[in-house]
Amino acid sequence: MDEAVARFGDGLQQVLSPQPQQSSQKILFETGSFTGYHSLSSGFGHGYLSAERTLRQPLCGSEEGWGPLSPFRWDFTPCFIDVWVASVAAFGIIAGSLAIGWLIKWRKPNPVSKDWHFWTKQVLLGLIIANVAVQLAFQIISYPGIWYGDFRVYTTVATIVSLGVIFTIQWLEHERLRNANGVVLFYWLFLIIALSVKLRSLISQQIFVSNLPYFITYCVGFGLSIAEFFFEWLWPKKNSTYEALVDEEECPVEYATVFSLLTFSWMTPLMKYGYSTFLTEEDLWGLSKTDTTKATGEAFATAWEHQLKTRKNPSIWLALIRAYGGPYMLAALFKIGNDISQFTQPQLLKYLLSFVDSWNLPGVERQPVIKGASIALGMFAIAVFQTTMIHQYFQLAFVTGMRIKGGLTSAIYKKSLRLSNEGRKSKTTGDIVNYMAVDAQRLQDLTQFAQQLWSAPFQIIICLASLYQLVGWSMLAGVGVMIVMIPINGMIAKFMKNLQKKQMKNKDARSRLIAEIVNNMKSIKLYAWGAAFMNRLNYIRNDQELKNLRRIGAGQAFANFTWSSTPFLVSCSTFAVFVFSGDKPLTTDIVFPCLALFNLLTFPLAVLPMVITSIIEASVAVGRLTSFLTAEEIQPDAVIVKPAAEELGEETVTIRDASFSWNRHENKDVLHDINFSAHKGELSCIVGRVGAGKSSFLQSVLGDLWKVKGDVEIRGSIAYVSQISWIMNATVKENIIFGYRYDSNFYERTVKACALLDDFAQLPDGDETVVGERGISLSGGQKARVALARAVYARADIYLMDDCLSAVDSHVGRHIIDNVLGPKGLLSSKTRILATNSIPVLIQSDYICMLKDGEIAEKGTYRQLVAMKGLVFDLIKTAGQDSSGPSSQSVSPTDSGSETSTIIDAEGSSQEKDTIEEAQEGLSTLQSIKPGPSQSSPSKPKARTGSNTTLRRASAASFRGPRGKLTDEENPSRTKQAKEHSEQGKVKWSVYTEYAKTANLAAVGVYLITLIAAQTAGIGGNLWLKSWSDENTKNGSNLNAGRYLGFYLVFGIGAAALTVVQTLVLWIFCSIEASRKLHERMATAIFRSPMSFFDVTPAGRILNRFSSDIYRVDEVIARTFNMLFNNLAKSAFTLVMISVTVPPFIALIVPLSAMYIFIQRYYLRTSRELKRLDSVSRSPIYAHFQESLGGVSTIRAYRQQDRFEVDNEWRVDANLRAYFPSISANRWLAVRLEFIGAVVILAAAGFAVMSVVNGSGLSAGWVGFAMSYALQITTSLNWIVRQTVEVETNIVSVERVLEYAQLPSEAPEIVHRNRPPVSWPARGEVEFNNYSTRYREGLDLVLKNINLDIKSHEKIGVVGRTGAGKSSLTLALFRIIEPDTGNITIDGLNTSSIGLLDLRRRLAIIPQDAALFEGTVRDNLDPGHVHDDTELWSVLEHARLKDHVASMEGGLEAKIHEGGSNLSQGQRQLVSLARAMLTPSNILVLDEATAAVDVQTDALLQNTLRGPLFANRTIITVAHRINTILDSDRVVVLERGEVVEFDTPERLIEKRGVFYGLVREAGLAEE
Repeated sequence: MDEAVARFGDGLQQVLSPQPQQSSQKILFETGSFTGYHSLSSGFGHGYLSAERTLRQPLCGSEEGWGPLSPFRWDFTPCFIDVWVASVAAFGIIAGSLAIGWLIKWRKPNPVSKDWHFWTKQVLLGLIIANVAVQLAFQIISYPGIWYGDFRVYTTVATIVSLGVIFTIQWLEHERLRNANGVVLFYWLFLIIALSVKLRSLISQQIFVSNLPYFITYCVGFGLSIAEFFFEWLWPKKNSTYEALVDEEECPVEYATVFSLLTFSWMTPLMKYGYSTFLTEEDLWGLSKTDTTKATGEAFATAWEHQLKTRKNPSIWLALIRAYGGPYMLAALFKIGNDISQFTQPQLLKYLLSFVDSWNLPGVERQPVIKGASIALGMFAIAVFQTTMIHQYFQLAFVTGMRIKGGLTSAIYKKSLRLSNEGRKSKTTGDIVNYMAVDAQRLQDLTQFAQQLWSAPFQIIICLASLYQLVGWSMLAGVGVMIVMIPINGMIAKFMKNLQKKQMKNKDARSRLIAEIVNNMKSIKLYAWGAAFMNRLNYIRNDQELKNLRRIGAGQAFANFTWSSTPFLVSCSTFAVFVFSGDKPLTTDIVFPCLALFNLLTFPLAVLPMVITSIIEASVAVGRLTSFLTAEEIQPDAVIVKPAAEELGEETVTIRDASFSWNRHENKDVLHDINFSAHKGELSCIVGRVGAGKSSFLQSVLGDLWKVKGDVEIRGSIAYVSQISWIMNATVKENIIFGYRYDSNFYERTVKACALLDDFAQLPDGDETVVGERGISLSGGQKARVALARAVYARADIYLMDDCLSAVDSHVGRHIIDNVLGPKGLLSSKTRILATNSIPVLIQSDYICMLKDGEIAEKGTYRQLVAMKGLVFDLIKTAGQDSSGPSSQSVSPTDSGSETSTIIDAEGSSQEKDTIEEAQEGLSTLQSIKPGPSQSSPSKPKARTGSNTTLRRASAASFRGPRGKLTDEENPSRTKQAKEHSEQGKVKWSVYTEYAKTANLAAVGVYLITLIAAQTAGIGGNLWLKSWSDENTKNGSNLNAGRYLGFYLVFGIGAAALTVVQTLVLWIFCSIEASRKLHERMATAIFRSPMSFFDVTPAGRILNRFSSDIYRVDEVIARTFNMLFNNLAKSAFTLVMISVTVPPFIALIVPLSAMYIFIQRYYLRTSRELKRLDSVSRSPIYAHFQESLGGVSTIRAYRQQDRFEVDNEWRVDANLRAYFPSISANRWLAVRLEFIGAVVILAAAGFAVMSVVNGSGLSAGWVGFAMSYALQITTSLNWIVRQTVEVETNIVSVERVLEYAQLPSEAPEIVHRNRPPVSWPARGEVEFNNYSTRYREGLDLVLKNINLDIKSHEKIGVVGRTGAGKSSLTLALFRIIEPDTGNITIDGLNTSSIGLLDLRRRLAIIPQDAALFEGTVRDNLDPGHVHDDTELWSVLEHARLKDHVASMEGGLEAKIHEGGSNLSQGQRQLVSLARAMLTPSNILVLDEATAAVDVQTDALLQNTLRGPLFANRTIITVAHRINTILDSDRVVVLERGEVVEFDTPERLIEKRGVFYGLVREAGLAEE
């Protein structure tokens, strides 16, 4: 530009040689006004319409030539001015043609009527074309003889052509698009800019004097173009015309205009709506097709398949790039645009400063006003351009991240359903959930950083080039300092990395412990182990996790020091070298552009280590995910599935010479050389002792075990009932229907057969009752029967049942045998394989198979095996029943052989209807279907109607939302889990004050003081530089360089040191202190919460508070607060500095602040709700995932993987629907705020120009100083709002933690006034006085007016049907549920008057479900480590576990897996027996304790319990098997929560009441 100025200085002299030098300068200066208007009458060159007779320069007939700058005016030459218009025309023609092609090829026209809006637009455009044609005519007339060779004519012709192209696009887009085409909008925008530059030129040439008609034509055309642009852009198309194109749930981003996309205006309607009302899930848009989990999941799956096929070591990186790389590459282009424009600003700053100097310094020629104005406008334009680029880049990066998360979540979910036992063994449920929650998240976060890998070096290179321009090779000194800093930063990063790794380990350990504590809370309360677990938790938390966090804090402080001192040291060394090596003065127009560049340089330098860390973290995550996604899957050919058997008696399950192992890498088979077959219509029983391999046998049929050799064939579909019933968090009905179509007829029969009708009557909402996580609100027996009903309802061909009778009472068991399993049951025509120890079933079975040590020891029919007098005979004998015993009354084994299939006496009509329907569906064409009479006499050939072979296959229901909403939403039920409470609206100030208090107020004060001091020191340093450079500019040399540099260094290092103090105080004294206290308060509250809290709160929700919320309190909040305060201080200082420099700026502060606050408030409200919706919709994903992991074998057995995968996709989508607008809201905000920032830059520069031109004498030093701060303000303003929101979203975590810290607690652990004597309860007398209780407020009473007195050392049996309140009785004794009326006294002491700890410690219990923890055997028996080894070994011996524990490696220190998964169900029960023996109590409660144990172990146990060890204890037994309590002293019979009988067993049998009925149903009473 400077040469150009010099050039037309020369040009002027030639033209105006007679006049002195002075006047040409004056003319140039006069024409340099902003609008181009001037009052000169001559001497300002030639106009646009003037031309020479011949072309002296190629294509240009103007006397001024190509220029580009006119030698006469401060303006472009007439030819060059058209270059701008021509380039717009070229854009219109080229891009427009492409757009036309795209519209015709890819967009189908819709029948949309052409309304007046359309015609107005097209007519306007027609007028513009006519107008330009008139301009062309003017040109042809004005350039006689040369017009056909003149560029100006070509430009006008090209403009007409391009307008024609645009006309075509506007015509086509009307019926093909719902919005204006991007090419059109950009064409109009560029055209208007080019035309306005040309207009200024025409005014400067005074065309309105020489050729008024042309000037008027031009102005009319210009005006019409502006009108057309606004018409096309802002006039909304009527939506009604486009209804045909509208999807009900579409995302506005799919049909937004290009400007709307660039400014994110498509978000505005949602922001407005969110400002006025609290957003809920219903208000969110759908996702665009490409972002749905289905699409992203498939994309990743295909890419991963490709990796597996083509590479030995498949790479997730490559798969991700292949699946989602496209838009990410486009983002790189935007990033380049942003990087280049970023470094243009310091260059413009340099020009601005030289402009200011030209007005201030004597002897320097003044530059025209238009130059200063252009520089200011240029800075503004660059700032706006930079904003649009960077946010398009961010948006693409975030959307890519979102797709990666969706795709990986889907992949992880699908994989987890295919994992084999080995694959599963090393990874606990918690770990697998972490892959989804943590590792996928890491990769999502990486997308924001990954582009910096090339962008940071690119920025550094541009920056160094710019610096070289300013200070020459001196810049190498600065670069040297940076290079030295890189390894230092690298070392810090590595140190931090190791700490982070350790932190992850600690976090995992703590999460696992919390998960176990929450899942086994009942046991912890019953055993009074709260303190022991609290200590374990505190140890991990305080001694490991927080200690490590303190180290991280110190590392952070040191890192901050190096980062904040680097730019100072860099500028210091550069300036020092510059001053001492050359004699050029260090003036303002070098110093401030340099500072601006150094400021820009800090970003790529600071971000590089972050990027590297992020990439390392991501690669750790990728490593973990790769090992997971390549982990072993179940053996695909373990089981061969064939079509279902048609005839009764056909083989349906065949196992030939097969051996199975739990782990394909160990040579330890659990089952070997198995030969087994089962037939359609037969009931086969698998019996054996605890740990003999019964469950493994069933899993081998399912294909869950590794088949070492042999064949397994099954014919037809399978239904499976696992030993521990897997119940989903849904209604009972949904649990039974399990994704099949609802058939009310058969549903009723199923429920009746499984004896669930009574339970439905008792449940608060019948079968619409929502069962909590893991079926928490059902009793053990109810869970088992619901699981059984699910199997029956599925109407499969083969039924595998793992001990489903053990959890139910004997009379219910009898009902189930008769109605479901037996020869007259619902399933009589199916293949049934039952692993069991229940004798009544064996009598009814067709085939029995005895397992011992993983081999089949005996097999045959019941009669054969009894006759053999082998193992089975012993088993039956131990059960106290002989084959000739009374219970064989039901079916003599001879009958069962002949009855192949049975008629159920059902109403014929419904049976017929089923059969006919089946025929129509063409499902089975076994025989011709004759709707014969329903009761056919046995002599006739059997009519197929009645036969139960007609149980139709259940057909799958279509998927409608999660768990296909079968319920009507109108009448809410009582048991629905309360949706997670998400606070709406602003976080209360009390939360902040509470947080500050826990953080220590004094420390907060110190922090704020150091913060302000550090900022002041930084500004001081820059002011010092300013005064130095002003001196140098005045004197033209570098004076006192040493003194100035020394002070500058002191300022810099001082600021950095203060930053360190600030960080240390914040981390160590505020943040960690607060999080320690908060975690402790929350943990204590959880331990002290009553059991009812855990019944209504899903475990996932509690874990969420302990994992993600505590993580935020630990690590995120302090960081966000720090950034917020830093940026607040920075912005405040900046505004003050600009106002001091250019006082008029103060007038702008008010409107800008108003605008800022307005935008920010809009954003805060909406964003806050979106973030909340995002986090609330996140927990169901993990809850559902965790639930699925628990029921993998069930899901696989029913072959329902697809349904669960769809359910998972649906949940992820529901989360992304909140996540996508929440990231877009950030962009929406940033674009608007950065626009305000750009206005601040424009104002600072513009006011400086005005001030200088009006002779205020403002020095370049001050302008440079103010501008170098103004250039940074955009980022600060942006960060303030972002951090405000971050603080708000993260303080929500504090709010949630505090909410749990204030949970209502149960009664005190110890009542000091009222402590029981040390020997209590010495006698062991228990009395219930008029006792009633309920589980929690609002539910019905479960025990009503119980009056019992149990004498010292009595053995009491408690019986009753399922749900009669047997377990509630034990819970009442331990005060897990508190009395509603009445009380319980033990040895005359009212239990409600003493502390819970005192009460629970003195009672022993063997609970229904044995809870085992991850840890050693010792931890499981005695978590408080109170007892010594001899005691532990002796109880293990009594509990018959000594041999097993001794055989495990480590003995008492042997590891027990999560949930005790490496012990069988029976062994876990024995562990709790051992625990009970450790409790030195005179009262022992057994709650259905022997349910899962085989008959022999049971007999041994019963002997132990009746032996000398327990002789002096009062024993209360809640029994399932009536035979276990027949020898009790007295029996309590409960019904519907009331005591109906209480006496000795003999008397009760004589009385022939309820008890007698139960005994008879169990087959133990003589008729």
